[in-house]
Amino acid sequence: MGLPADMSAWVVSDGTRGMEVQSIALARALGIEPVIKRIRPSPLLRAFPAWGRCRMIPPSAGGDQLTPPWPDLVIGCGRRNAGAVLSMKARSGGHSFAVQIQDPRIDPTHFDALIVPEHDPARGGNVIVTTASLNGLASLDLRAEAKRFDRLVLPLPGPRVLVAVGGATRRQKVEDALADRFIGHLEKLIDGGCGLMITASRRTPERLVQALAELGEEEAAACFWNGEGENPYFGFMGAADAIVVTSDSVNMVSEACSSGKGVYIADLLAPAGRIAVFHENLRKRGLTRPFDGYVEPFLYEPLQDAEAAAARVGAMLEGHLERRSR
Repeated sequence: MGLPADMSAWVVSDGTRGMEVQSIALARALGIEPVIKRIRPSPLLRAFPAWGRCRMIPPSAGGDQLTPPWPDLVIGCGRRNAGAVLSMKARSGGHSFAVQIQDPRIDPTHFDALIVPEHDPARGGNVIVTTASLNGLASLDLRAEAKRFDRLVLPLPGPRVLVAVGGATRRQKVEDALADRFIGHLEKLIDGGCGLMITASRRTPERLVQALAELGEEEAAACFWNGEGENPYFGFMGAADAIVVTSDSVNMVSEACSSGKGVYIADLLAPAGRIAVFHENLRKRGLTRPFDGYVEPFLYEPLQDAEAAAARVGAMLEGHLERRSR
């Protein structure tokens, strides 16, 4: 049957980039360019997302309007957007096929499809389990991205290593000792002849940002993106022979493991709970190795979680459209 060419889709987002990119990646893997609806989530539905099934409760507390005509497909990611997804499903009278990414800790059958990484516990007939988080890397030409940033990359010696640095989370801060060890390992890479292409995030503590910036200033073998101008992250990934990524970000690690480049994990935080299970799963599959100041390229089957999830969602959505047309 296939999906109709005029298929409509909304991505419901509170603007959190890591969640929004997963929803967009799924839509694009389905061959659909979605409309992004950025909302201020309802405090009531954040606390009790299942109440989104009650049409009397507004789907959001502000932002873009969630009103008819309803789309064929609505996608949300993260618990705080789950109530709005269910509200749209209810208010559309079931017209909108509701897909939730990440486990909102409510009954999966409230949604038409629930997509979770395997380190999340939700399971069921409509639950699609992926290895990691979804991303749109498959739609990017990494070689072309690298070419766009030749001015930053070409002066560096090879082999070249992307160093993608995260930082603190709501539950953990970056300890100085782990940050110092990380910088020491990066210096070891430089001493070994590698060229480093370094990016940091808004979560990277200032002390570590300064140390990374000094590597870029003092070492001809390192380039540090200081946050000004266009982000060269995907260009650096395309130019990389290997990738070092910090363990705190599931999304960054998932993107790295979708690149086909050898991935090394550096601990700025001590992984615990579900994220520790996530990293253990990747190591067992041969997708990652621990970072100790040494890297080499290695081969594995790159992740294609968005494409695999889209294949399942597409089949379910076809059935929904067929039933809706009767």
